[in-house]
Amino acid sequence: MRFVALALIALLLPILVAVLRSSPKYRDHAFMALGAMLFIAGELQIDAAIITWPLWTGTVRGIQISPVDMLALALILTRRSGINKLPFVWLFGCYLLPLLLSIFPAGVPLAAVFTCIQFMRGFLLFVAVGGELYRPTAMRALLCGLSMGLMLQAGYVIYQKLSGVVQASGTMGHQNLLGMMTELSLIPIIAALLEGERHILIRLGAVAGLIIVAGGGSRGAMAITAAAIAILALLSLIRNRSPKKLKMVGMGVVVMMVVIPLGLGTLKDRFGETSITAEEEQRTAMERAARAMAADHWLGVGANLYTNVSNMQGYAADAGVAWNQANRSVPVHNAFLLARAETGFVGELALILLLFVPAVVGFRFAFRHRRTDDGGVALGSAVILVAVAVHSTYEFVIHVYNVQILLMINLAVIAGVVRRQRLASKRPPSRETKVQVPKGSQPRSPTAAVARTIEPFQALRNETPHR
Repeated sequence: MRFVALALIALLLPILVAVLRSSPKYRDHAFMALGAMLFIAGELQIDAAIITWPLWTGTVRGIQISPVDMLALALILTRRSGINKLPFVWLFGCYLLPLLLSIFPAGVPLAAVFTCIQFMRGFLLFVAVGGELYRPTAMRALLCGLSMGLMLQAGYVIYQKLSGVVQASGTMGHQNLLGMMTELSLIPIIAALLEGERHILIRLGAVAGLIIVAGGGSRGAMAITAAAIAILALLSLIRNRSPKKLKMVGMGVVVMMVVIPLGLGTLKDRFGETSITAEEEQRTAMERAARAMAADHWLGVGANLYTNVSNMQGYAADAGVAWNQANRSVPVHNAFLLARAETGFVGELALILLLFVPAVVGFRFAFRHRRTDDGGVALGSAVILVAVAVHSTYEFVIHVYNVQILLMINLAVIAGVVRRQRLASKRPPSRETKVQVPKGSQPRSPTAAVARTIEPFQALRNETPHR
């Protein structure tokens, strides 16, 4: 059955290529489908495994291909201008290098290979999306697709809450995973709304994202999302204030006044009379284990191998990590420490650069182009990159595929709008602007031009005497 699934997904590629080549209008439909499919995950996930290790305790459990990969590849193959240079490609190289080097010291080299291939799948998506955003309609289609995905997950969250589930996780299996996925989609959507976007799907997507955050019960997702929205609104007003934007911010405050009590109610159901800062002792123990591991292995123990090494070599036991599945089967809840333990200090630095360099470029672009909608959406992606970096000091899920591909989407948004501006600045002036002809200096029609040309010869003939 696995090989049948692989064959069916592989057959999607020529079909998608044929459809996209048949008419340019299908490219926007493809972008909308792409955004929505990023949330068809967990229980709904449609993929096929070339290699699968279902019992592996790392962040990557095999080599998969999915319809998202085929659609991204089809968009690249059918692009008329080919694969043009995009910003940040060098950052991907800097991140991939320590992943590749970590294969050699890894006790289970194939597990490290899984991580390398997963990251390259994310890079494929980055190229497909970032290289297409020179078309203004592509951005709206992408945001509509993300909104549809959020609405799908919000439907599951509402059903789960009505069924008595305290921490609704949608189809993802864990509220923290869905929470960070929602952050990475919701903030760019709100940024577009602040810039005047009024598409009904995008409006509904913003509401769906808030429902997910309130119903999920993830403390980090609630705090980070609220802070990111507030910072985005403030920066957006500083960047370009207008009466419509002030009205949008006011409406957002009203919505947040409704959503915040729902979120607090979820936290109360989750913790009861216990402080919401509980459960931190085991996270601290995991961080001790990760720091000890990184100190002993400067080049890392190998990508995707933290949990294996932590248990097999006694780091978890020495650090006081409780012996139960919930703590021993997951990595340290700090994405940067996880990168340091698995790929060394170079890998940690590469992750920091991958998050902060595009964020700086996004902020710079947004405030240099204050009157453009592109700048506003880039501002949203820049804000969420910083917010996710802060959140990643408490979570490791940025290394999980479902979160990683949405991170790539935000990197692609910033890269795409920057590239579009560069192309616009390099575009040569049109033929009409190169030569300015005074009004009335040219004949109005070809017949008049011929008459004007032969007029001197006709006059000369009339003045010549006949013999």
